Amino acid sequence: MSNRLFTAFACLLTLATCSFCACAQTEIPAPIPPSSIEESSVEQIPAPLPQEISPFWNDAGVDLSKVRTERKLVALTFDDAPRNKLENLLAVFTSFNENNPDCHASATVFCNGNLLDEHARTLLHTALVAGWELGNHTQNHLDLTALSTQEQRFEIDSTDALLQTVDGNARHLLRAPFGRIDDRIRALANAPIIDWTVDTRDWTGVSAETIVREVLSKIYAGAIVLMHDGFEQTVEAVKTLLPALKSAGYQAVSVSAMAKAHACKLRNGSVYIRARKRGKA
Repeated sequence: MSNRLFTAFACLLTLATCSFCACAQTEIPAPIPPSSIEESSVEQIPAPLPQEISPFWNDAGVDLSKVRTERKLVALTFDDAPRNKLENLLAVFTSFNENNPDCHASATVFCNGNLLDEHARTLLHTALVAGWELGNHTQNHLDLTALSTQEQRFEIDSTDALLQTVDGNARHLLRAPFGRIDDRIRALANAPIIDWTVDTRDWTGVSAETIVREVLSKIYAGAIVLMHDGFEQTVEAVKTLLPALKSAGYQAVSVSAMAKAHACKLRNGSVYIRARKRGKA
């Protein structure tokens, strides 16, 4: 064998060995249910980003001008949007804000890409003007842990691209359908993964009174509340919740605004059930 052929063979052998090592280190763990994500797991496993990209969520454009930092901040979030009740939810927030300019309320709405028709885009533009934040709830609301990595990539990236046509942002906070997460999803997200503190279970048909009681009994500064678009009892609950939260010293804001106001740097690829620094009252 000539020296040139020997050198080429050695290079190919080295590349093959490196590729095998990289694949051997990739294990797919069991899905992580939301109830098993404890405070100690927050900010543990960042996504592997290129070195020139910050591992932290970019909050430079997050507006805090209407956030009252003397109040306890909470985040109301709405999944499976935009559906037929988003317009009503926006109207409830608008009415509250007109009567309470000292405690402006906003939210984060997690969107499914397959719902983004022209009417939906108009509603989302209205939400943006009202100070809401758009989040990614995947294209088709499938269990991401049951999909191939390529399918996971499509579910996340296609929705980001659709939302970018509405708000101009290339990436959005991610909420995995059913709260099902594995390490592949953490690596692919390139954004913080937002779970929740309080699950209202509004989708089961519980009453507005039950939703309000569940939130007010479990809320604290930095908490993230899970609700859904599409349910009348959720709209009715929000009508009660916004003034009740204000009376209790709270202000409802978006997830990113709450994290920024709490000086809680969200890390891309990490899972969050709250957004506040440890020990913060």
